[in-house]
Amino acid sequence: MFSGTRPYLKFWHGAVLAAVLWSQVRAVEPGDSLRAIEQDAAAAAAQARADLPEFLARAGEAAALRPDVPRLLMKLAASQVANDEVEAALESLGRIVAMGVSMPVADDPAFQALQGSPAFEAVVKQLAANTRPAGPGKTAFALREVTGLIEGIAWRKKTGDFLFGDVNARAVWLRSEDGTLRRLTADSEDLLGVHGLALDEEAETLWAATSAVPAMRGYTGDQEGLAALVEIDPDSGEIRRSIPLTGGSGSAGLPMLGDVAVAPDRSVYASGSATGIVWRLAPGGSQLERWAEAPDMMTLEGIAITAGGRALLVADRMNGLFRIEFADPQPQWLELPENSTLVGLDGLATAPGGSVIAIQNGTSPNRILEFEIDPGAHAIARVRVLEAGHFTMAAPAHGCMGPGGRFHFVGNSGWHRFDTSNEPSEPRSVPIFSTAAGAGSH
Repeated sequence: MFSGTRPYLKFWHGAVLAAVLWSQVRAVEPGDSLRAIEQDAAAAAAQARADLPEFLARAGEAAALRPDVPRLLMKLAASQVANDEVEAALESLGRIVAMGVSMPVADDPAFQALQGSPAFEAVVKQLAANTRPAGPGKTAFALREVTGLIEGIAWRKKTGDFLFGDVNARAVWLRSEDGTLRRLTADSEDLLGVHGLALDEEAETLWAATSAVPAMRGYTGDQEGLAALVEIDPDSGEIRRSIPLTGGSGSAGLPMLGDVAVAPDRSVYASGSATGIVWRLAPGGSQLERWAEAPDMMTLEGIAITAGGRALLVADRMNGLFRIEFADPQPQWLELPENSTLVGLDGLATAPGGSVIAIQNGTSPNRILEFEIDPGAHAIARVRVLEAGHFTMAAPAHGCMGPGGRFHFVGNSGWHRFDTSNEPSEPRSVPIFSTAAGAGSH
């Protein structure tokens, strides 16, 4: 759901975020992520009072708890430079290089003492190299003259139509096979900002995760916290029913729904973007129930059904990927391969071969990743970069499997256009990328 320039939901970006999150989870028995937030805040406080040994100790503890978070490694390197541990600092920065991402160290005052050092300049060049485009960057088509905020996407195999969720216009758009783009849903105050979409082809039903956010047209402060799962007729665009989210406050914030998926038994699952709760609508049900939650699940985004249909995969912007069995809804965090980072994950999809494709828009560069999950589903066995850093992939949002078994995703949702206004933006072209899965999965 959240991509682009929304700093209030980017993982670990700034001491303010860490302090806010820590204040909200103090009463919870913390896991590694929560302890890392605490240590990160303590490191910032020690740095502010020039207690350099304590700065190093707390930054080291935070990075040890979450070695997959580039910003924590960068802070660790800064604390090592401050304590004259130059070789250790270069090693910490090298771990960021190995992840394939970049951090803005070149002009950071914390690394001024290393300026001109051949070893530091080599690291700077390697970090810059990580931002170069990777993958074919193939654009399948573009949505022309768009004035809204395109977030969700779904493909209807029966008709060949693509469907798009528009947060700003509070609408679903339909693009037919001949390229014609038209508004599917009527203009209605009853529909909130449309985020994730999921099609139940057999039931001929489109499900939409909707939430009230400042970027949607007509937003007022008294709508804060409103969210609903909406059932839509994919032929007429008629809203069959809207199921409001109630009692949804969690440890991380107000109720919001970011993405939606339909299980083989026709249960509908929705991710609570700011609450760390996965919601379920039972087949034939009339209200959403809290289905799965855990202290380490904080800002949930994309969700997808595993290839075998036995479990739900949930992307957590802060913590990576969780797997939740339908038969036993206890969230299980999937361990990462060495030198990998999954912070900033957004949309998810399961490829025909069983691998999982994810949009990572909280790192530099933005990337499209493919995961191979181990047979026991305890860890991610392999991470492969399919696409990264393309100019027109500035703010990728959600994706779906489309024609030819290829992954199609929104290249630039346009959130930055609504940072200060929720009025329609100037007409623009929204690129829809297409990429092929290749890693396979057990």
